Amino acid sequence: MRLLYPILFAAIFLPLAVAFLMQSGQTTAEEHSGLFERVVPVCYPPGREPAAYDFQLVDQYGRQIRLSELWSSPVLVTFTYTYCPDVCPTMHFVLNKTLPLVKGVVSHVLDVSLDPQRDSVDRLRAYALGNRYNWTFLTGDEKTLEAVWRAYGVYRAVETRNGQPYIVHDVVWVVVKDGKILGVVRGLTAPDTLADYVKKFVARQC
Repeated sequence: MRLLYPILFAAIFLPLAVAFLMQSGQTTAEEHSGLFERVVPVCYPPGREPAAYDFQLVDQYGRQIRLSELWSSPVLVTFTYTYCPDVCPTMHFVLNKTLPLVKGVVSHVLDVSLDPQRDSVDRLRAYALGNRYNWTFLTGDEKTLEAVWRAYGVYRAVETRNGQPYIVHDVVWVVVKDGKILGVVRGLTAPDTLADYVKKFVARQC
């Protein structure tokens, strides 16, 4: 029982605290540490959007998902992994709160795995259902995923911590439409801030 209260406190208040710190700009770091990235939004003006990299991966229900079959409407893409002990649960917390704010603005949300060795289809399905996350988790073989990470500028490095793989990575949110990248947000924001960026990208308010 002594451990229960600290665990509950961490589960409830850590995501809120981190989001607040990111929003306030008080926390930065020189390395790719996920939780401590400075928020950097980039909106590409009409006619100057970079090409979006197309890919085909498998979702949590075993279905083949191709980005180009979805991007006739705006798609939000991000990158996490289910065994992540810190930044990814906070990203998922933020994303879950952001989705109602961008309803009707983006058509699909794709969450691309950074851990192909452990993020199997069954694992992704159990994780999504267990947490009631209503978006698309994607996985695939490492070669295919490496091309996706590289195309969208996602830094990823694998370390060993406590005898387990630990993936250090960027926090990246990308909005894609009609084969173009409309905008990118790097770093962890509050949900309303992320929603505002997404709306501006889609409205082409650069």
